[in-house]
Amino acid sequence: MTETIRVLAVGDPAVAAYVEQKYGLITTYEQRNQVKVDFDIVPFEQYYGTMMAAFQGEQNYDVVMIAGHLWLKDFVNKGHLAEVNYPRNAAWNLQDIVPVVRQELEIAGNPYLYPSFCDGHIVLYRKSIVLRLLGTLPPDVITTDELLGMAAKCHKDSSMYGIVLKAHPSEIFLDFLPYLRQEGADTFDPNTHLPVFNNEQGRSALRKYIGLRQFAPPDTHLYGNDEVREAFQQLRSVFAVTWGGQLGVMLDERCEQVEDVGFATLKTAWNVTWSFAINAKSSKQQEANSLLQYLASPEVDRVVGAYAGSPVRRSTYDMDSEKYNWYSAHLNMIENCAQPLPALDNAGDILGVLYDKISKAFQAELTVEEALLQAEAEILSMQKEGKSS
Repeated sequence: MTETIRVLAVGDPAVAAYVEQKYGLITTYEQRNQVKVDFDIVPFEQYYGTMMAAFQGEQNYDVVMIAGHLWLKDFVNKGHLAEVNYPRNAAWNLQDIVPVVRQELEIAGNPYLYPSFCDGHIVLYRKSIVLRLLGTLPPDVITTDELLGMAAKCHKDSSMYGIVLKAHPSEIFLDFLPYLRQEGADTFDPNTHLPVFNNEQGRSALRKYIGLRQFAPPDTHLYGNDEVREAFQQLRSVFAVTWGGQLGVMLDERCEQVEDVGFATLKTAWNVTWSFAINAKSSKQQEANSLLQYLASPEVDRVVGAYAGSPVRRSTYDMDSEKYNWYSAHLNMIENCAQPLPALDNAGDILGVLYDKISKAFQAELTVEEALLQAEAEILSMQKEGKSS
């Protein structure tokens, strides 16, 4: 093996499929092509900083994973990413990628990304308990108000927590986002990109979201992917809100009474496609592109989709929907419910303000009013500074 291709990947359970020995995805590629692939998985809390170091040439990575539309425009404008070249053969089939996913891969008609998995808000619940306490199962699509009401009733009348949330400081903004949208507000104006959350609708949404804490575990502010998974798998909560890219792991052999799990989509869900991009500083862009063609191929999508829970290709949904009963709910979420955020400049830094302030409000370190006012002021200052620099 004469070449080594280095991949920086985000520490998401979905990504573990690529390096899982029983699937042999990376080793298969290495043997076919006589190359070495270093696939580094970095925890989400450290991921953004490591990625930025790679863009600055301080870390040597040919490929990085990025959060689709959330970061793409900003990174392209800053020259961090190289364009990619999709295969033109029928077997690879670009048109097989779900259209809403395909839209995230390009800027101004130029392709920059290969899709990996598609995250979006999904609600899981225990059917037997909900049916016994509420008399009926939730519809396929529910509002955050309906979720709050059901979680409250189940918390009161069962021995389990009503709900489990991803309220860790690194997760909380996106966990809160559907509640903001349900109140008729949003984060940023789609045209000006100025903040539009500091109003009565925003304050009402944050109060409702914080109100969920009374139906969740006491240490829910520390809950990320693994904590939510364990609580739901171990029958400690009736409802759980998680990401589509967690469903395969949530419903694996560790999940008790897996046949009793039902699924719903939040009407005001958000989603993003985590994708592979080529670092513009890489000296192995052609080799990196060849690797990504393989990682985004139909054969690999079926493996990663089954493991993670969130395929990006229509053919995977068509072939495996009977085997994985959450596929229909996930596809409905990404095609019919979820809405992206605006493509912001300096998105990582700007959204980081919201993560911080919402987390402090959730933990009662700030009032709702203080949190949103401070977030608005800091973001406006950052945006003003960005325009003047």
